[in-house]
Amino acid sequence: MTELRKSRIKTVLRYTWPLYLVGAVLVGLLLNFIFNITHQVPGYKTLTIFVSGEVTDSKTLRNELLTKYEDKELKSVSLITANPNEGHYNTKLTIPGYSSADVLIIPASKLENLDIPYFALDLKDELITTYYSGYSIYKQNEVNYGIKINKELVSSYMSLPNEECYMFLNGASVNLGEYSNKPVKEHDLALELVKYWGM
Repeated sequence: MTELRKSRIKTVLRYTWPLYLVGAVLVGLLLNFIFNITHQVPGYKTLTIFVSGEVTDSKTLRNELLTKYEDKELKSVSLITANPNEGHYNTKLTIPGYSSADVLIIPASKLENLDIPYFALDLKDELITTYYSGYSIYKQNEVNYGIKINKELVSSYMSLPNEECYMFLNGASVNLGEYSNKPVKEHDLALELVKYWGM
């Protein structure tokens, strides 16, 4: 290699080295994005819960549910929280709650103003007989939608409003077993959680 060529390479590298650095970072980000897309946890192995109140110990809650539903291949538990007394409660309920939560815990005082059939699964008699026989059920227009939550069961990791609260199954959830839009009987995590916490 001639001295002139070496000099040109040094000159080019002196001015273009930031482009190589940016290129390396972009390649790393692209590989990370591709990895996340191809290795995403399936919806039936995740559980998202909308809590009207405060989660005081999310780590214990997640660990308990991951252990309890290990046989159902539960890999991830997500929580969405909103204080019913704050102004942005309805926004949090209708946007992330309706669109991504499998189970929604809502106080009775908020239910009168909600169009429950818009998001909640209609609890048919067969479903009630299979999962919720003897439980307290919330009805709207003579249709069964919610199961009363046993606050004592969840008091160690969440603080709910000082009134009756009900759990609703999101009709768009993939964790509704044979009652889901894409029915697979074994994928009933949401149904089982409501059964576990209900009364």
